[in-house]
Amino acid sequence: MTGQAAEGAQDTTFSDAPVELLVVLGPGGRMPSGHEPPPAWPGRAPPPAPPLTALQALRGVVPVSGDCPPRLALVPLPASAVPRLEALPYVVGAYGAAPPADVLAALGDVERLFVTAWLERVDAVSGQGDGGHGDEHRRGQGLPWDAPGYQPPDAPGSARPA
Repeated sequence: MTGQAAEGAQDTTFSDAPVELLVVLGPGGRMPSGHEPPPAWPGRAPPPAPPLTALQALRGVVPVSGDCPPRLALVPLPASAVPRLEALPYVVGAYGAAPPADVLAALGDVERLFVTAWLERVDAVSGQGDGGHGDEHRRGQGLPWDAPGYQPPDAPGSARPA
């Protein structure tokens, strides 16, 4: 599927549009022993020295927009980049939606909280959720302000100081 922003605009494939991917790194965020970092992606300079952690190595090859050290990172890349990310020896997986249950079960409490917050944001941006505001479950949601059983709002200026 392709889309065009305006007449004369370049045709863009939606799958090539950057999305925020969750990258889960190996246990402890350490680099595998004897591992040399891969060459940088086009447009990124290679790291000057071998990185100490998997997160540092990831930062050397792709842009990282957010992280929860030492094992989680958010990267703004097209979904088509997932196989290349997952080929890195220190990456457990890259996800555009909720990771599998076994991956979530291996995360610590703070890491699960980070993933939950990221999922709320992804759902809000994609229109899949309510942005974490709970509006879908609010009593009276979607009814007119003067529906039977509900009080209309106070008139402007009617509030009296206490």
